[in-house]
Amino acid sequence: MGTVTLLVLVLAFTSTTVARSKVQFTRFRSWNSRMYPVWRDGDSRFRNCWTGGNVSFEVRNDAPTLTGAKATFNIDLNFPTNQSVLPDGQVVWARNCTVDGRDYVEGQAVYADRASGSRGVGVFPDGSSFNRTQDRKPRYVFVWKTWGRFWQVADGPSSSLSIDTDNVPLGSYKMEVVIYHSRGDDQFIPLGYASTQFSITDQIPFTISLNQINDVNQNDQSFIQNRAIAFNVRLHDPSQYLGSSDITFNWDFGDQTGTLISRDLSVTHTYLSPGAYKPKVVLMATIPNACAETTAVGVVAVELAAEVEVTAENEPAQVALVLTKRQAPEAPADCTVYRYGSLATSVEIIQGIESVEILQVSNVVSLTTELGQNAVDLTISCQGSLPSEVCTVVSDADCVTPVETVCGVALPSPDCQLVLRQFFNGSGEFCVNVSLTNDVSLAVTSARVSVTVGSSGSPAGTAATVLGVMVIVGIMGTIGLMYR
Repeated sequence: MGTVTLLVLVLAFTSTTVARSKVQFTRFRSWNSRMYPVWRDGDSRFRNCWTGGNVSFEVRNDAPTLTGAKATFNIDLNFPTNQSVLPDGQVVWARNCTVDGRDYVEGQAVYADRASGSRGVGVFPDGSSFNRTQDRKPRYVFVWKTWGRFWQVADGPSSSLSIDTDNVPLGSYKMEVVIYHSRGDDQFIPLGYASTQFSITDQIPFTISLNQINDVNQNDQSFIQNRAIAFNVRLHDPSQYLGSSDITFNWDFGDQTGTLISRDLSVTHTYLSPGAYKPKVVLMATIPNACAETTAVGVVAVELAAEVEVTAENEPAQVALVLTKRQAPEAPADCTVYRYGSLATSVEIIQGIESVEILQVSNVVSLTTELGQNAVDLTISCQGSLPSEVCTVVSDADCVTPVETVCGVALPSPDCQLVLRQFFNGSGEFCVNVSLTNDVSLAVTSARVSVTVGSSGSPAGTAATVLGVMVIVGIMGTIGLMYR
């Protein structure tokens, strides 16, 4: 019972490149192969392209991407364990070591910066230049490829790329990337290839979480009747494409109570009868100015005919759910676009412990009662299903600092009543909290009591004194707090 998270079209994938997986990469006609060589599969130079061990790549994307929104791809380079990355992106030896007969010291650069000439300026594979605000040229160039195009990014060992998806048919695609490392002004060495699967959809991706107060088991889909359930929607919109949209949510909770239309991301609903239900929500987004022109910033995209196709061996990417490619609906003349999304789930509504109340507080007279203690019986009544466990917490008069906690098996009568015996070692005012639980629910109540320890003498005399001075200061109703 508790939180249920559902995801529409979960198509975001991660692939970590190791050494042997099929990745197709295309070199384009304008490619500067002298500066950016493309090595074929099995080329022995790959084994020694990085001193100290292998470099692996972790590639991610934020799919599923709503058509018209930006798709973002991220890559992180993972270096050998005996190397570390400085804040400026320089890779250094993490400790003193010897590799292939050569000694290295901690903090020494794995590859010294040998660039000269115009600092901060470099050339991409297609001949276009890149500039950076820092005082030195980026050490890595990432060339991303999909849809017959490629994008060039100069960056550090962690990088990202965002691309537009306008006019791209819906479906599942592969983004490939080749990673180059700078070894001077005019030479970049390929470190390897990686890929990740992503998707474009015209259905708004979102998740729903279900929460209920005093939910004992937050991992199932069972909830208590006569208690509000919160339905929370979380849109998957990392590029904020829907930021200026008007979004409405049409809720049908499956219990014949009608339809709720809301613009809020969170709504509540209370099921009055036990049973199985299938709540469903349909959302509609009205997106203004969707046909306005957008441009990519910060990368160079090239679309040219392919000349040479090279196959490299790397770790296989995870298999994606392949969607049938189809063209997204065109925007109407007023440039307003409507996008929809829907999601349904199943919930089980069961009867829980609906309430608990302390009916009576009375002291106990017994020759077996230990001298200096006051035994008090608490008569408890509850409504709903029967409890299986009971806990009593005795705190100070302000109900802040716990003094004693006792838990045990609850043995209520068929009409849900039970008597709890509580001992007090001292006199004064105390706050007594009683909680009843079973496999599906929790109910809590509190009472403040005043206790006076009897004078020295027989146990019976002490009990009689307590009987005369005990006062119930107040009884509080059921509260929605779990205190243990």
